[in-house]
Amino acid sequence: MMQIHDQGLRVIDAHIHFFSHQFFQSFLRSRGRHLPEQDPRRLWERPGWDVPPPDPVELGHRWVKELDRHGVALGVLLTSILDDEESVAKAVHEFPDRLIGFLRVDPTRPDAAQRVRHAVERLGLKGIKGFPAMECFHAYDERVYPVYEEAQRLGLPVVFHFGLLQSAIGAALNLPSQADARFCNPMDLQRAARDFPRVNFIVPHFGAGYFRETLLLAAHCPNVFIDTSSANGWMRYMPFPMDLKLVLQRALEIVGPERIIFGTDWSWFPRGFRRDILEEQLSILQALGIAKADIQRIMGENLARLLGVTW
Repeated sequence: MMQIHDQGLRVIDAHIHFFSHQFFQSFLRSRGRHLPEQDPRRLWERPGWDVPPPDPVELGHRWVKELDRHGVALGVLLTSILDDEESVAKAVHEFPDRLIGFLRVDPTRPDAAQRVRHAVERLGLKGIKGFPAMECFHAYDERVYPVYEEAQRLGLPVVFHFGLLQSAIGAALNLPSQADARFCNPMDLQRAARDFPRVNFIVPHFGAGYFRETLLLAAHCPNVFIDTSSANGWMRYMPFPMDLKLVLQRALEIVGPERIIFGTDWSWFPRGFRRDILEEQLSILQALGIAKADIQRIMGENLARLLGVTW
C-alpha cells in the first residue's frame, strides 16, 4: 500500500458525498417507499450498504476515522440532497479541522441566495454544489445570477456537475437516471464564468463525458477548475481509446497543475475511502514526471487556496 506520508504529501479530498440519514429517507420517499424503523438494513442487502446513523455527527466521525486511516488531511463533504445542509453543518461543526461543508442548492429557487447566505454565515459552510441536469437549469440562466452574486460576495467556490449522472445508489438498485441531458454541457458555464470573474467554478469528473468541452471552457475561463474525482467510467463512452493517464496529461497541458483539484467521489460505507482512486491518480502523475510541488498543488494546495483554509 502506498504511504502518502512517506511521500511528503498532504491530501485534501475535494469530493465526498455526505449520504446522511435524511438523504436515505428522502431517496426512498421519492420512490414511494419509507425507511423501515425496525430493520432498515433489509433494503440495502443487495448493494451491501450501511444505512447511515440518524445522528450526522456520528457519520461525520466515521468519515474522520477513514481520513485518519488513509492519511488524508481534510475532506470536503458535499450535501447530497436539497435542504439537508444542517446535517453536513453538524458534522463539520464537530470536526472543523478535518471536514469542510458545501451546500447543495437549486439556484433557480426564489430563496436560493438567502439559503446560501444562511449556510455560510450561520452554518459555516464554505462552498456551493449544484446539479444543472437534476434541477433543469442552464448555468447561464440569469435566474441563477443571484446565487453567483452571493458566491462572489462571500468568496465561495461553485461546483456544478455536468455530463453523465448516475448516482451510485441508483446504479446499485438498478434505477434509471433522473437527469435531463439538455443541461449537461459544461460550455453552459462560459457566460457565467465571464460575468463573475471572481467566482471560482469547479467542474468535477473532468466533465463526466464532456471532456473536450471542459477543456475548451477552462482554456477560455481562468476561473474554471477541473476536479479529478470518481473512477471516471465516462471514458468508455468516448469514440476513441482513452485512459486516465491521457486524460490527466491533456488536462495538465491545457490548464496546468494550478487548476486541477484532486477528489475521489466516495460516498458510502462499508466501502469507505476510495484509496484506489488516490493511488492510481498519484501514480499517474508521478509516471508523467510531474514535479512534486505541482503534485502537491493538485492534491491539496489548489483547493486550500480557493477555500482560504490553513492546513
